Amino acid sequence: MLLGGLCDGLRMICFGPAGYPPGSKGAVKAVENVKALGLDALEVQFGRGVNLSVEKAQELAPRARELGISLSAHAPYYINFNSDREGKAKSEDWLIRSLRSADAFGGRIVVVHAASYMGRKPEAATAAVVDSLRRVRKVAVDEGLSPIIGLETMGKVGSWGTYEEIARVMEEIEGVEPVPDFAHIHARGQGCLRTRDDFKAALYGGLDMIPGRLHCHFSCIEYTAKGEKRHLLLEAKDPDFSLLSGLLRECGRDVTIISETPDPSGDAVRMKSMLDG
Repeated sequence: MLLGGLCDGLRMICFGPAGYPPGSKGAVKAVENVKALGLDALEVQFGRGVNLSVEKAQELAPRARELGISLSAHAPYYINFNSDREGKAKSEDWLIRSLRSADAFGGRIVVVHAASYMGRKPEAATAAVVDSLRRVRKVAVDEGLSPIIGLETMGKVGSWGTYEEIARVMEEIEGVEPVPDFAHIHARGQGCLRTRDDFKAALYGGLDMIPGRLHCHFSCIEYTAKGEKRHLLLEAKDPDFSLLSGLLRECGRDVTIISETPDPSGDAVRMKSMLDG
């Protein structure tokens, strides 16, 4: 398997940070800094709002292609498709705006935290997610927007986003994929990723749902009985990336790993070195 280099078109594992590397003044400089670090992916963060206009995004696209940096985006954190009518409408608009920007810079996927249960049964929350994504996808298709919607596995027990729930949405809506977040899986499962077999089940839980590239998040994490508390540096080894790295070498599939630790760029470099080593 080829490791490192161009992500698109070749079978390999790609690494990059969630957010711009330190010292990046603007999106174009960010992809240049990602390249300088020896990485090949960048997840543009819209967590606090879609702050990259379509015009600026169009400036980013050719530079990212030139440098071989695969781009994605993360939609605003406050999206909740299981909210009231006003909240759903705002959430749908935030995701649509994220898709427009990502389309302009050539992003393959937009990651989203889809919903909280809000005291409702999981089945009702899933139905609400399907309802909203059906409207979002209609706009995306009508406008010719190409990015996939990535539904992230969530780390709090009160948040919607298990593999089973994501699979149910995928049965109803085209253009949707899972985004395994290994820290979230670990936290929600009260430290369930302890062995190589644990990681294999989590990795193939996502790989088996789609035929193409799997977009993932990784960090270490602190958790409580309610699940996720805060993300930790790679050195915490909880969960331990070394258990995943061997599986990535062996799986024979295209995978992107986005680092979400408190040092996303530095730990993305460390993860890549662990795989290449």
